[in-house]
Amino acid sequence: METVAYVAIVIALWVLAGLAAVVVLLARQGYRHWGWYLMGAVLGPLFIPIAAERARRDVAVLERGEGSPRNEDPDRLTVVVGVDGSAESDQAVREAGRLFAGGGAAFVLVSVLDPDAAEFPDDPRRRAAHDLLTDRAGWLPEGAVLEIGCGQPARVLLEIARAEAADVLVLGRRGRGFSRRLLGSVAERLAHEAGVPVVFPPAAAGHQPVDRTTGQATRPVHRS
Repeated sequence: METVAYVAIVIALWVLAGLAAVVVLLARQGYRHWGWYLMGAVLGPLFIPIAAERARRDVAVLERGEGSPRNEDPDRLTVVVGVDGSAESDQAVREAGRLFAGGGAAFVLVSVLDPDAAEFPDDPRRRAAHDLLTDRAGWLPEGAVLEIGCGQPARVLLEIARAEAADVLVLGRRGRGFSRRLLGSVAERLAHEAGVPVVFPPAAAGHQPVDRTTGQATRPVHRS
């Protein structure tokens, strides 16, 4: 029995070492695919140098649309908006349009994918992100430059904001699947490190349905 218990402990420590490498080194950099956890569990401590190498990889911009706020009038306001398809980010797009549209501002809509998306040019996540950004750009009268990056979301948004000489960042307090009550880790990091104003739009009152064409909340029809 002692031998069995010893073997069980060794196996448990082996698996935990690999999973810890995934959580500490990869998950923080935006790696979310379940395959990394499986690989970590199998390779155990042997996975640590693999995870460390992956974690050191730089932020990558996978796609960038035409137009550049940097090459326009230097007095023109550049607004970078984080987009992930969540209700919070949709509200961020609407708020950016409400606050800055019509004043000659240049908009940059950014979607951030897992670093794995950079491995394959035909990754379907790229097409989905492109379609999402194209749709949300239609909510803004002036349109927007579309950018798709991969890596840890806060790092990607910071790098793109700096590259575009952004004057303001607009993003939701939380992304998909999180409560609106607390400030998300990405939003919190950007608020401290962006070096420019960061706007967090208020939640849409009453969870009003949204017109997907205009991005505006619809009003209920009252019948007499």
